[in-house]
Amino acid sequence: MRLVQIILFALIVVLQVRYWFADNGYVDNQRLATEIGIQQAELRVLQVKNDLLRARVDDLKSGNDAIEELARQDLGLIRPGEIFVMIHSEPATP
Repeated sequence: MRLVQIILFALIVVLQVRYWFADNGYVDNQRLATEIGIQQAELRVLQVKNDLLRARVDDLKSGNDAIEELARQDLGLIRPGEIFVMIHSEPATP
């Protein structure tokens, strides 16, 4: 009878060790759940960036106003008759 109890106890211990620490065990599943959460957060950030880029592309395709604004900001282009003024600030001295 004592031998049966020892065998059953050893079987329970082996099964518990496999449950907690084996591949696809509890610890591994918790690690994967954490990684999934991190990846989902990164995915949400990238989806927001994609939405902003998609909106900008649609804006550029739809009219000349966005193209003109982009040319003025990035290239410094001006219309004929306009005066370009650049304000140069001095670096702060400590």
